[in-house]
Amino acid sequence: MSDKMLDTSQLVNGVAILLSFYVGYKYGISNLQKKSKDDPGTSSENKNSPTFSYSDFGDYKMLLVVRNDLKMGKGKIAAQCGHAAVGAYQSAMRRCPQMVRSWENSGCAKIAVKVENERELMDIKKAAQANNFNTCLIRDAGRTQIEPNSKTVLAIGPAPSADLDKVTRHLKLL
Repeated sequence: MSDKMLDTSQLVNGVAILLSFYVGYKYGISNLQKKSKDDPGTSSENKNSPTFSYSDFGDYKMLLVVRNDLKMGKGKIAAQCGHAAVGAYQSAMRRCPQMVRSWENSGCAKIAVKVENERELMDIKKAAQANNFNTCLIRDAGRTQIEPNSKTVLAIGPAPSADLDKVTRHLKLL
């Protein structure tokens, strides 16, 4: 029975990941089409088939810093990262809406990295705030896998990639 539950859980996680990539892709295409319509120099031929290259992306990003010591499952990590990304987006729309627009126009990159404990997470948060980056720290309600009020994920940004790298370059990908 537990093998079947595990397979179902893995399937749900896989579908959620694929769905998020698809939504991001469609959102990016929609923004490129809007940009083409706003540019009077764009031919009608290009308006219907937006093209982009990898060099169009990566100027801005959002970093999702995940605590590795909590041993959260993949689904839990995905949910916590989702909370952090939405919270950072909402905060950034109030604090720095032009930065959000630049991030949206460069593909809405989100990079997940890891830290080994809460102290390291809080050190990164302090460094991010010292550099005036938008942040959103997520604390879990404790209904499932981890203790209530545990600090799980820190979102930083959106911000220029080069600026974020000055504070977070040393962190390893999740």
